Amino acid sequence: MMSESHKFERKAIAVPLAIPVLLTTDIKRAAATYAAIGFDVVEPTHNYLILRRQKIELHIFSIAHIPEPNCVSAYIRVDDVDAWHSSFKNGRCKRISEPADKPWGLREFHFIDEDGNLINVGQMLP
Repeated sequence: MMSESHKFERKAIAVPLAIPVLLTTDIKRAAATYAAIGFDVVEPTHNYLILRRQKIELHIFSIAHIPEPNCVSAYIRVDDVDAWHSSFKNGRCKRISEPADKPWGLREFHFIDEDGNLINVGQMLP
């Protein structure tokens, strides 16, 4: 049974350490894609990447075949969603939405990388 519902409180939002692990079939391509949108590639191996940008960290694991449908996604909360969107748009991202203010109090955009990973990027609205 689920616990009682709690009101969405902006002050209560913290960033606990939970790191999404995305999938790729080409580790070098994934490194180039994320480097082009502002992520630093930290000590890559033949099948694993650690990516960092500001205080954000993503991991990418290489596998031979990505199952269909691919349901891997990550949500990144930032302070300036429009700046992030600009860097994503100027990178290698081809499937990217425009930022939009959402009724749940966030300004968001999303993109889908070459392996089908969905990345949502959002900023709290005042």
